[in-house]
This record gives sequence, structure tokens and C-alpha cells, in this order.
Amino acid sequence: MPVLVLSDKLKGDLQFFEGTSPEVVKEFVRISLEFIRKGANPKLYNSAAKSLAVEVRRVEAVVEATAQLFAEAAKLQLSEADFADSLSVLGLAPDLNQLLNILYLEHRSEIRQIQKELSFDMAHYSNLDWRLDVQVASRALRSQLNAMFVLKLDTLENGETQSHMLQSDYTNLKHLADELDDALKEIRSAHVRRIARQKF
Repeated sequence: MPVLVLSDKLKGDLQFFEGTSPEVVKEFVRISLEFIRKGANPKLYNSAAKSLAVEVRRVEAVVEATAQLFAEAAKLQLSEADFADSLSVLGLAPDLNQLLNILYLEHRSEIRQIQKELSFDMAHYSNLDWRLDVQVASRALRSQLNAMFVLKLDTLENGETQSHMLQSDYTNLKHLADELDDALKEIRSAHVRRIARQKF
């Protein structure tokens, strides 16, 4: 059961909703979704600040906190119950938590779609074929040994397979294999897992 870990700053900014009307919360969620779609809009911040009689910086902080809350929850694909558990640490009124939950569920798929469009999609490994070419002699040198690995690396990007032809000697290929092995060991380390848990 994933739950969002909210920073103290985020909690403080979201406390703004305590004591506000449902219409104000809906308007902030609307502005936050605009922020996710298109980025900051100072005109919206100014008009919201005037109507609520608060500083523009305060409105901006609440919009960014709401956008971060919804974006992180959508990224983790939190269910209704998980999102409600994440909100419980804010100490907001139950009806306000319920309203935020409803608004999150309404817009979750749209936020996920925006995140997919903005994400950097890299090529993924699909297949690797290799062959060992050995030259044992030539006209100039009768007894020589020249071994080269020829590799065909297939990668998958946007549903299309691309082939890359590579050539390497044993020393470089062994070095590459050792580096990849070290990277895999590093990913399994406790330090990296702890960082990954905190980030996501």
C-alpha cells in the first residue's frame, strides 16, 4: 500500500485549505491543473490573491503544493484509500479530505497522460546477437591472431525495433561487462534502495 511522504513545507502550504470553502478548494485545484498542463500563470495567481485577500506568493505556494500532491499521487497511481491515507497526516477536516480525494480521482488519468507526454522515453534493450571473428593469418603476416566480437544490439523505442551493429575486442568487451556488473550490484545496495524510497 503506497503512501505519499509529504514534506513539512508541503504540509504547511496545504494547511491553507483549512477553513476555506469547497469552491475555493476547487478553484485552487483548477489552477493547479493548469500549472501541471502549462506551467505558472501569474495572472491567475493575482486574481486569486485579490479575491482571497492574501499575498500572491502564498497563492503561488498553495498552487505548487497542490500540483505536487496530485502529480506525485498520480505518478504512484494511488487508489482512493491510499490517497486518503496520505491526506490524513495534514489534519484537515474530513469533508475537505473527501473533496480533495474526489478531485484527485476526477483528474488522475488526465495527470497521468500529461506525465506520459512530458516523460523522456529512452530506448530499451530487446535482444543481443554476437559472433566472434578471428583472423588467423594474412598475406603480410602468416601467424597472427586478431579476434573481434561483432554484436547486433536490438533496442525498442516507441514500439519500433532498431538494430545497432557494434564491434569490440575482448578487452573492451570485458571492461564493459565488468562496469555493467558493478552498476547492477550498486542498484541492489541498501544505500540506493533508501534513496529510491525517499525520492519516489
